[in-house]
Amino acid sequence: MTSANTPEPGFVTFGVLRTDSPEAARRLVGLITGEVDRWVRHTDGFHSARTHVSLDGATVVQSGRWADEKRYRDSFLRHPEGRVLHTLGGRPEVRAASGFSGFPAAGVRGPAAGRAPGLVGFAVRRLTGPESARAVLGLLARSGEWKRTSPGFISASPYIGPDGTTFVNCPMWVDRDAYDSYMKHPDIAEGLEEVARLEVAPPEFLLCTVAADIGAPARDR
Repeated sequence: MTSANTPEPGFVTFGVLRTDSPEAARRLVGLITGEVDRWVRHTDGFHSARTHVSLDGATVVQSGRWADEKRYRDSFLRHPEGRVLHTLGGRPEVRAASGFSGFPAAGVRGPAAGRAPGLVGFAVRRLTGPESARAVLGLLARSGEWKRTSPGFISASPYIGPDGTTFVNCPMWVDRDAYDSYMKHPDIAEGLEEVARLEVAPPEFLLCTVAADIGAPARDR
């Protein structure tokens, strides 16, 4: 028996922008949220966007959820207003930029599901292929037996790239105390060791706070 929830349909994107200072990151947050509010949220297929800032204040992580990949490409990538957001990685204050797009997979809901996140993690793993991705999903599902009772744990939402070699997990907690309690669980170390056997490169992990959360406007029925 597992504690995984059914994946939501859709297509997700993540952009990671490592800047040269917290001041630069704050400017990027303002720029990104302004563009999302001005035009992105009104595009066909847009569901939601969330802007995150790393705990050191210097990295911005932008996530977006879309109804499907086609509408993301047609509505966002080809939008005539997209010049600013499409060229963020080339800005002088951005030291490094990377991106991910993929599809939701079955995750885990915790006892604080539905509450606003105080901390959001981004764990990016490079795997050997689809079989390894399925194995990692199995490990995540089994870990749900204890995560569903971990105080202050909201959820863990995994995403898999189209070729099955990139796996992104986004766990969320209500605050730092909940995160610290979660990380002290004895099964954490064992689980990370099992996942490491399936990886072809060291994982990347960022712990962030939420700077902005923007949804699609209400539609007339």
